[in-house]
Amino acid sequence: MVSGVIAEFNIFHNGHKYLVDEAKKQSDAVVAVMSGSFVQRGDTAIADKWSRARAALMCGVDLVLELPVCYALNAAPDFAAGGVNTLASLGIIDTLVFGSESGDIDVLSEAAHKADGDNETVKRLMADGMSYPAALGRACGDIFQGPNNILAVEYIRAINNYGADMKPVTIKRQGVAHDDDNTSGKFASASKIREMIFNNEDISQYIPYPLSEIGSQPYLLSRLDSAFAAKLRTMSADELALISEVSEGLENRILSAARECDTFTGIAEAVKSKRYTMSKIRRILIAALLGFNKDIYSHEPEYIRSLGMNRRGAEILKKAKKNCSVPVITKAADYRETSKMFELDLRATDIAALCSPDVNMRKGGLDFKSSPVIWEV
Repeated sequence: MVSGVIAEFNIFHNGHKYLVDEAKKQSDAVVAVMSGSFVQRGDTAIADKWSRARAALMCGVDLVLELPVCYALNAAPDFAAGGVNTLASLGIIDTLVFGSESGDIDVLSEAAHKADGDNETVKRLMADGMSYPAALGRACGDIFQGPNNILAVEYIRAINNYGADMKPVTIKRQGVAHDDDNTSGKFASASKIREMIFNNEDISQYIPYPLSEIGSQPYLLSRLDSAFAAKLRTMSADELALISEVSEGLENRILSAARECDTFTGIAEAVKSKRYTMSKIRRILIAALLGFNKDIYSHEPEYIRSLGMNRRGAEILKKAKKNCSVPVITKAADYRETSKMFELDLRATDIAALCSPDVNMRKGGLDFKSSPVIWEV
């Protein structure tokens, strides 16, 4: 039996290790589909995707696949759909394992059913100016107050709506809440750990590997401040309206902010309103820099991209190639198809590289120079 997980591992911490260990109690192997260069909260990942894949392999994951950036840099329903359909495309995943504040799969499944039934109510509330998470909570109940619960429900909805042949299994989140500023024993949230890294604090008790494995200095999106200002100031409203998640005249608000501000954070703060979450605004700004237009998104992935594997993972990937409904990429140069989705991933890697603290990692074309990580157990 093979379990799948959908993750960002930004940064891989003891909570992730707990999830992987629990998944392995009921399966022979774990396949993770992981955000690559950019993450769903609207930021660059704290380290490059190969380093983060290596950390996951060191901690029990058998195969790490890249979640295309058109899913990683998107709202919860599309993030979930991309992750579920990427795993489903392998044709070998038996269970999807995910964390939640609830820890009760029956409650989450009922919430998924209710969310489908109240979809029109959610749309109406959003049209009235409410954010997606708030609209879900208003229409469907308190369970949507937890960010992991929201994603858990979206995973179940994606499995149901796209007919993915995998069983949903949830593990109750341990230690601390998502984005919690507190710590509990050996557990700390990814956001807290990232904050500690920025402040040069010791995080060794919260991660199950040496920090040196992914680099002790984080990638910083602020290194692209001038690039964001320049890009947005040279875009027209019509061009910006084509960007992923832009709607309802938001393009004009963004252009106005870009004329007044010269940093990514400044622009995002100037655009902020009750109608849109800060994560959504940040994702839109990054999407504009990447050239991520709405027509690039498809709920069905066009390929599977491996970032790393151990011996068991290599066996899984070999088996998957016989069942997979889309091409499997181990070397970027070998992929000859015309794909806007893949071209977007390549641009994302090249642009995120400029956020690296290591001058040697700021070079372009890393996708063509880097091989999947092979971890010998």
